[in-house]
Amino acid sequence: MISISRLVNGKRERSDEIRFPTSKDVYPKVLVFNVTRNCNLRCVHCYSNSGLGKFQDLPLSTWLNAVKQAAEMGVRHILLSGGEPLARRDLVEIAKEAHDFGISAEISTNGTMLTRERVEELKRYVSYVGVSIDGPEEVHDKFRGVPGAFKKALEGIRTAKEAGVKTGLRFTLTKLNYQYVDFVFDLMEKEGIDRVCFYHLAYAGRADVKLDIDNWTRLRVVERIVERTRENKEIEVLTADNPVDGVLIYAMTRNEEVLRLLRRNGGNKSGERIADVSPEGVVYPDQFTPIPIGRIERLKEIWDKPNEVVDKLRARKNYLKCSSCPFFDVCNGGLRGRALAVTGDLWGKDPSCYLEEIAKKYDLKLHDLKQPEAEFK
Repeated sequence: MISISRLVNGKRERSDEIRFPTSKDVYPKVLVFNVTRNCNLRCVHCYSNSGLGKFQDLPLSTWLNAVKQAAEMGVRHILLSGGEPLARRDLVEIAKEAHDFGISAEISTNGTMLTRERVEELKRYVSYVGVSIDGPEEVHDKFRGVPGAFKKALEGIRTAKEAGVKTGLRFTLTKLNYQYVDFVFDLMEKEGIDRVCFYHLAYAGRADVKLDIDNWTRLRVVERIVERTRENKEIEVLTADNPVDGVLIYAMTRNEEVLRLLRRNGGNKSGERIADVSPEGVVYPDQFTPIPIGRIERLKEIWDKPNEVVDKLRARKNYLKCSSCPFFDVCNGGLRGRALAVTGDLWGKDPSCYLEEIAKKYDLKLHDLKQPEAEFK
């Protein structure tokens, strides 16, 4: 993730220790637990192909054991996702287990099942709830495949906030809704929401490359996100799944502190700083890269006894086609799942890299880039 608000406004958040580490670690600090493939909506851009049937969930005991392993690994955040995680009635048990082990439990939800009852049972154990919004009501409901989804999501947001749970928005950029970035910021102001994360589309599940924006549009959209963030220094604004966003901010500011922070962030760390567990218990480098690296039952072992994929991800500079780029230490090659989906090559170029567009617009002379600081020990 790229913290736009930290880079342009200097706004610090508690998760900065994860985004800007000062040392390396063997284990990921963030795990995504997709605890179910069941969902009450039918989203056109669902990366997990959820909600089109009735799926059998893994038993609660399997997820509780995974939480225990995560604690032994020093994991700091567990994101409970799906499908729709609230489709599991026992979600509170997983959240409580994480909480009791000192792990921050967070929920990624469509918001429609955030009833007062569910929020009350979860609020002691959940530190954050991120609700997906795709644009104005008509646009959102079309994305979600169910009339009334927007109203229910907004009700869920209000219910969570009223209960004192930190709540934010999640917005995935596509060619069908990129023009509603300002709507999202306006909605935040109206509803008193102080956090948003904008996701670049990943080509997985029902999210096809045809849904994505072109890279010149991507440049303009992220510029607008930066502009709106500058206007409100109190909100937290993040982007995800495209570390080139950080290069854009550097090009716009020419601020060496920005470049220093981006190098500490290190760009995409799939399979290193983050990993994903599917509803079936298969572990992947992230939610969008369909290359298995292990099983949930032996979660810790994946990094204790790494297979070839994990080893190569740790040393990806030796394999990526774009590793000679002077900004490689900032982006680390971008999202491998997108490269795999388009090129068929896990080590190919991420098609959403818009560095060339940035260089043209901002006269960014790549050969003039200063050498990076010494890598931390």
